[in-house]
Amino acid sequence: MKRTVPLSQQEFLRDAMTVLGLTRDQFAERIGAKKRALDNWLLPDDSQEFRTMPDMAWKFVGEIINNHKQKA
Repeated sequence: MKRTVPLSQQEFLRDAMTVLGLTRDQFAERIGAKKRALDNWLLPDDSQEFRTMPDMAWKFVGEIINNHKQKA
């Protein structure tokens, strides 16, 4: 059954790291983000340090995952 509820930012990033088999450090490097930015994107929404991921990053990570799945 296909998921109808969109993933949260945190779920999206964690799923991407799992699919790609990368650590936080490796994933941050792969997407061209500072580890601190990735850590802030992974925080709970109600945290003072939480930051919303830019739309461009969502699209870029999505393309990386799609390309990875096509090669698998």
